[in-house]
Order: sequence, then structure tokens, then C-alpha cells
Amino acid sequence: MAKILIIDDEPTIRDLFGFVFLDAGHEVAFARNGRQALDALKDSVPDFMVLDIAMPEMSGREFAIELTCLAAQDPRFSDIPFVVMTGENYMDAELNKVFTTTPGFICFFPKMTPPDRVLLKAAEILESRRK
Repeated sequence: MAKILIIDDEPTIRDLFGFVFLDAGHEVAFARNGRQALDALKDSVPDFMVLDIAMPEMSGREFAIELTCLAAQDPRFSDIPFVVMTGENYMDAELNKVFTTTPGFICFFPKMTPPDRVLLKAAEILESRRK
């Protein structure tokens, strides 16, 4: 069982991904924006994160920048694997650079990707870390 943090401002997305990860036997926590996610990290470091980009208060992009700073100060945050779910154009060079230089970044998924595909990616990453 892994600890999963789902960071998304849309309740439907949080609920859907939460159900899929819970059904697979994982412990799930939620954050509605990057600020809440940073607060959650202070309480418990997850094994895997699903991150949205467009969120109020603190976007996924801003969260990634903060995570990079945290990782430089504290090794607990240096390699939390995460995927980015977005409806935005993730081929944008600046956006791509922010995430690809963030420790733990795995890949982008379009927002409409089936949750079971994200679950499979998470399982693959978590299994590779156990070895």
C-alpha cells in the first residue's frame, strides 16, 4: 500500500482518482491547490502524486517550483514521483522546462486520460522503487 497525494481543484477529478487509487488498496490524501499540497507534505511525504496545473491560489507550476526549493533543503522531498494531469498545452517550452527540472517528475497526461492508465503508471513507478 502506497500513500498517494492527489492535487486538483476539481472535486470530480479528486473523487474519481481517489476512488481508483483507494480501490487498488492505496492510502489517498487530497489537496485542492499547491498551497494545500505543500501543507500536506509537512505532515506526510507521499509515495506518489497526481498534480493538476491550473488551480487557484497556487498552480501546479508554482507548486513544482516550491517543491524544487524544498528538495534542495530537505532530502525527504528530493524524489517524490509525480505525474502531471492537465488540459493545458504541456508542450509549451517554459512549462515543460519547469516540470522536467523538478525532482520526481515522471510525465504529463492529458486531463482526459483514464484513471486506470495513471494507476498503472503509478504501480510501475512504485514497483521500480521497491527494487
